[in-house]
Amino acid sequence: MPLIRKRRAPTADDEASEDSQDDTPTTATQRQRRRPSPASDAGDFVDGDEETQGDASLEQMVKKMVRFALACEYARQPIRRADISAKVLGTHGRQFKAVFQEAQLQLRATFGMEMTELPLKEKVTLQQRRAAQKTEKAATSSNAWVLTSTLPAKFRTPAILPPPRIPTTATESAYVALYTFIISVIYLAGGQLPEEKLERYLKRTNADQTTPVDKTEKLLNRLIKEGYIVRNKDTSGGEEIVEYMVGPRGKVEVGEQGVAGLVRTVYGEGATEELEKRIERSLGLGERNRAAAAKASSTANSTPAEGRGRGRPRRGDDDDG
Repeated sequence: MPLIRKRRAPTADDEASEDSQDDTPTTATQRQRRRPSPASDAGDFVDGDEETQGDASLEQMVKKMVRFALACEYARQPIRRADISAKVLGTHGRQFKAVFQEAQLQLRATFGMEMTELPLKEKVTLQQRRAAQKTEKAATSSNAWVLTSTLPAKFRTPAILPPPRIPTTATESAYVALYTFIISVIYLAGGQLPEEKLERYLKRTNADQTTPVDKTEKLLNRLIKEGYIVRNKDTSGGEEIVEYMVGPRGKVEVGEQGVAGLVRTVYGEGATEELEKRIERSLGLGERNRAAAAKASSTANSTPAEGRGRGRPRRGDDDDG
């Protein structure tokens, strides 16, 4: 009689293991699909961090810009764009405009000052003019600034804006008085003053050898270094001619209005209308005012038709013809 082998009935454990084996690939695939990509998460975090870091970097650069401007003004050195790029911006040179504008706002709001651009140096000697002609493109901007006060004129008094205390208030007051006097003499002489005449004026004030600040020669060299005056030497005629002119800082810090104010202060109550005419004539203010008025008048009287080009005639003109 043949043996009959009975198959063992599947148990619950076997069924569970088979089900788990069948479901394992599907579950793993679904988990892989549902799991968020680590790269996308990192990208989101990086974008947010870069934006935050960019704002913080801009804020830090603005603070450095303000400190740098104050330090330059303390040392009476111009705020040059090249120095700003090297010491403030670093590798963020393209953010110069944004940093500069924000620093201007903070300087005005906190310190009552702003950065004013220095004018270009004048080319007066023959050598300077020839050098300027050799350059392919003439410079239109000095890319240098100094700090000037934004306070109204009534608040610009020694009681509110006293001279610096370093080294001493008396020394700084004497220095301001000396360079204001020298700049005024140059302005009143027509903008250029020969060396012999400057020495004559200094001798009249007993400052031809020494001054309360330093020796006269060292004082003049310091004024030249800080941009208050400019010394020009011209040897084109065979003889060396030395003349002094007002430098970029002198034009901004003192200027023609400062010279006029000094003259009025010296005359005191004796200032008359005749004095005002003499001041305008010496500084050339009258001619410039008349030229500006004539230009404004010609601009106002000019009609739009004068600026039209030669184009097609209007329809009304064709109809009349």
